[in-house]
Order: sequence, then structure tokens, then C-alpha cells
Amino acid sequence: MQMSLDGFIAGPNGDTSWMQTDDEEQWLDTFEMLRSVDLILVGGVTFREYRDYWKQALTNPKASPNEVAYARLAEKTKHILFSSSVTDPQWQNTQIIKGKVVDEVAKLKAQPGKDIYIVGGAKLAATLIDADLVDEYRLTINPAIIGNGKSFFRDQHTKHLLEPVQTKVLKTGVIIAQYNAK
Repeated sequence: MQMSLDGFIAGPNGDTSWMQTDDEEQWLDTFEMLRSVDLILVGGVTFREYRDYWKQALTNPKASPNEVAYARLAEKTKHILFSSSVTDPQWQNTQIIKGKVVDEVAKLKAQPGKDIYIVGGAKLAATLIDADLVDEYRLTINPAIIGNGKSFFRDQHTKHLLEPVQTKVLKTGVIIAQYNAK
């Protein structure tokens, strides 16, 4: 999850201009992590923007090589979309699940396979965190305090103690903090 130092994943009106997203070190870390992933979870609010951005990156001449590489990876990786309103995801390898998120993710975790990656949104992540279904946290903390916006932790309702695994400080000042659930 990309976030500001003060815990926001977006500023007022969805502003993300403060995020440092096109950084080679950050991309390398992302691609390294994605080697262990074979399923991506995404919520209904985030899905359309996520899908549209990565689909257009495949044909956008202004897309960076890393964006194109992620778009190719996203295109071929299975996605589960949790939505009660979307009937056609309009993206290959995307399955819609309308059932209870906690029950469905518990079933997915019980199946054989690689890691499951949550790309968003905050509400989906909060639901899975509260249900103790998140095993690993990877927070990309940007060197910015934005003071207001959409808080990643706003929807958390229970205490969770974490075990630090690794922290990387990138040349840009971005911190990638990895924790395991205790």
C-alpha cells in the first residue's frame, strides 16, 4: 500500500501527486515481491481505475518500461474482484465474487498456490486485516505529510501486533516496510 508518512493513501479529492511511483528501486522491489504472487484481490471502488490504467499502459507510448511490464503481468495474473454491482469486469483473468469477502478470502487462502496480493482498496484491506486474513504487510511510505485525505487506517477496528521483517530506505526517501502478522 502506497501511503504518506501520516498514513493517507490519497489526499483531498483523491490527490496522489505526492506519491513517488516511477522510481526504479521501487519497481525492482515490486517485481521481486510479485514473483511469489499468483492471485490479485481488488475491491469494486478501486477496480475500474486500476483496470483502465493498466490496460491503457499496454498501448500508451508515454508509459514507462516498468509500467508496461507491470501491465503485462497484471493482464496475465488472475484477479478476484469483490463487487456486488459489477457484472462484467471487462478484463480477462478477472473473476467477480459477490459473496462475503471474509468467507471467500478464507476459502482462497486454503487453496494451494502462491501468495495473494491486495492492490486495493483501503476498505477491502481493512476488512481482511480485521478478520486476521493478512499474513504480510508491505507499506510503501512516501516522504510526505499531507494532513488530510483518505486514511489507510481509518477503517481499522481491532489491534494487530506485527513482527518487523525488513525495512528498505530508497534513494528517493521512500521507505518500504515489511511486517508479518503475529
